[in-house]
Amino acid sequence: MPGTHRTPVSPLPRPGIRAQDFTDPFTRRLLLNEGSTTELLERRGRCRLGLRVVEQTLAPLHLRDGRLLDMLGVTPQTPCLVRRTELVSPEGTAVSRNLVIGLLPRSDEVTQVVTHHSVALGRSVNLRGIPQRRTLLSAGLTTWQGTGRTVPAVSRGYLLHLDDEAPLYVAETFNPAVAPPWRRGTGTAAPVSAVRAVPAVTTALGRAS
Repeated sequence: MPGTHRTPVSPLPRPGIRAQDFTDPFTRRLLLNEGSTTELLERRGRCRLGLRVVEQTLAPLHLRDGRLLDMLGVTPQTPCLVRRTELVSPEGTAVSRNLVIGLLPRSDEVTQVVTHHSVALGRSVNLRGIPQRRTLLSAGLTTWQGTGRTVPAVSRGYLLHLDDEAPLYVAETFNPAVAPPWRRGTGTAAPVSAVRAVPAVTTALGRAS
């Protein structure tokens, strides 16, 4: 799994937008959810979602905001898991795009859960009964690459604590068709030009895209 090539890492959502600021009830519920995102999205779509692993590698992280390094208990030189996945509908449509970064767990069982190639993280954690806790760090807007265009999308970032392992950072971005990005008092989402990723996350292997 060691990386030897460019490893683009999704940006954190733009801060400063509260979950309560979004007009859609499901969007608000999704952003505040403390349980399995997979199960919540499946109840919404009334279908079982599949997992598509886009990239999984080990590489040191460079974070413009060093606070996240401290939260993860790593240094810029520490090899970390960088895992990018998509939850997909039975038709193959991406419902969410997800980033997991952090130290590989010490436990073989937890390592299998966070690196599994066919079972989503939240589902696997619940199936195995692994103690878990989420600490929400940010919720807001980022961008979603669609069919030939880029549109605003709802995203959130949180720390995932599994058993007694070091926390993992999870960033989830949701298909706007599933989690509408409309905000109260505006009638629209923020324009794409106003969506900024702060702070950006890169690996030592290359800049984030």
